[in-house]
Amino acid sequence: MFSQVIESVLSRTEEIGRFDPSGRSRTGRLLEKSARGERLSPDEIVELMNASRDEKNRALILDFSARYRRPRSGDILLLPPLYFSSICENTCLYCDFSRHRGDCLSPEEFLEEFEALLDSGYRSIELVSSQDPDLYVRQGLPESPDQEYDIERVLEYFAAARRMLDERGGGMLTSNIPPLDRKSFRRLKSAGLDCYLSWLETFHPGQYRLLHPQPGPKSTQAFRLDAFERAVGAGIGRLAGAFLKGLYDWRKEEAVLYCLDTYLKRETGRGFSIIGTPRLKGNFCREPFIRPYVVSDRDYELNIALDRILFDGVLWLQTREDYLFNKRLIDRYGAGVILTIDCSTAPGGYRNRPKARAQFPVHRRRLAETVAGLEGDGYRVIFDWDGDTLDDFQRRN
Repeated sequence: MFSQVIESVLSRTEEIGRFDPSGRSRTGRLLEKSARGERLSPDEIVELMNASRDEKNRALILDFSARYRRPRSGDILLLPPLYFSSICENTCLYCDFSRHRGDCLSPEEFLEEFEALLDSGYRSIELVSSQDPDLYVRQGLPESPDQEYDIERVLEYFAAARRMLDERGGGMLTSNIPPLDRKSFRRLKSAGLDCYLSWLETFHPGQYRLLHPQPGPKSTQAFRLDAFERAVGAGIGRLAGAFLKGLYDWRKEEAVLYCLDTYLKRETGRGFSIIGTPRLKGNFCREPFIRPYVVSDRDYELNIALDRILFDGVLWLQTREDYLFNKRLIDRYGAGVILTIDCSTAPGGYRNRPKARAQFPVHRRRLAETVAGLEGDGYRVIFDWDGDTLDDFQRRN
């Protein structure tokens, strides 16, 4: 399990920033090696991330990434989230769900919201929920490294979504839900889950504990880190992962995410099909233990440029970012990405009006108008896609 080896990974990645950056020639060779589909060693990924601190290397990375073309570089996959609960027993300091009363969609409300997305043309949808104790019923202590859950009520949402999706010709279900035990993942797979997604927040154990101070399911970092292996063991075919940029040093986090992707490929045969790009926004960025790690637009772009070169999985550009910023990234570095245009991060919001606060603010756009603009600029925007389509967007070794 990755939680058993992460200490050795961290001992290497924490060296970033402690030695002089490599020169442009060496940095260029590392970029070329990765672009050929060859995996960088842990020492090489540390060297590359450290090299990115140098201004000349930064310019080299951005220019290299702008010239480099990934598969389907003119195509954009659309993926909206559907939140079905924001009631949460976790106490993440950076999340609005932990500070405000949440809401859970009834089965009838969920079907209305899902149908609204289908009526808009979507055939790939992300189902999202908080750690709602009435949906994820713990069997045993929350801080146990071997958490088990009763997920009968969650299964109802997934089974209904799969049934409606199949009635419209099929598609893909992605989940962004709490980490689960292997048996529960197996049941979700049977109910129709295609891709398991988990944002890992921060890999740094000390920072993770600081941000999750109260006992609860999420306070056990190892259970979250190992969720991907349990999901693969349960037969789920695709994985999506990310860290939340701004909780800790993004270069170190990027190096650990790369090492996790390498580890999963080696141990399970499956790395990340999707690489998320979420960035922390809002008032919490002013907190003293977060402020040193705030990611500027400039560094965010550099991180995106590196993602395109380092990972085989397709990048998912988020609605936390202004659409025009995302569009500028696509225009410079190419498409071949997942994009969310119209988005609600509270239960409800597509056909019905949300009753609770959103998890975080988003930049919503008029869907038809924005799609027409992208197509007018020569991009192909795809609503109707599934796992096979996603596989087409992967970089091949």
